[in-house]
Amino acid sequence: MENNQSTIDFFTEFAKSTNRKIYTSETPYPGTFVYGVTEHKRIIIIPNTQEELSFLIGYHDPKSFNKNELYFGVFCSLNISTNKTLLIRKKDILDKLNPFLSQKIFKTDCESFDSKTIISGTDYSIVGKYFVNSKIQNLILDSLNFDEGIIVGINECNLDFVPAFKDKSHFGIFSRLKWILDMTIIEDLFTKIEKIREQINK
Repeated sequence: MENNQSTIDFFTEFAKSTNRKIYTSETPYPGTFVYGVTEHKRIIIIPNTQEELSFLIGYHDPKSFNKNELYFGVFCSLNISTNKTLLIRKKDILDKLNPFLSQKIFKTDCESFDSKTIISGTDYSIVGKYFVNSKIQNLILDSLNFDEGIIVGINECNLDFVPAFKDKSHFGIFSRLKWILDMTIIEDLFTKIEKIREQINK
């Protein structure tokens, strides 16, 4: 991204260059007399295709103080209760040293997957329904390696402002650390979410 190019401009150009639609919102918070406006609430929504089955969504509200303050990733709808949640992240060294961790997480009973990931959530049945599939497991493992901080989740982000997800469950591959500005990674995320969506809906 060029130094004088805003984040919204970057994604507008990305959408244009890939022949995709984009919906954006940039709302300034009231500033001060001395500093003016310094913070903005920003949203971008880019459907992957004209069918709008998966979306790139970026959200940042610097005045929010919960886990949905910032997220960026790709999402598709899921036909389960909106009350069910699940989170999958890459296992790190601290997890391996924590003797109490095994009591708090779900397992797929696939050693190659469980040894590399931490799964937590509200309903173990989601694991059996979606994540014992070896193809989905491999797609998730690949996705977790795209960028630092990438996680996978079900109903982990508030997407009610997106018409396609209003009162619907969703599956996502996303980061809560930053918006990703690497076009190659973005296209790879789109590819992965589409392949996972196809497997989930079989």
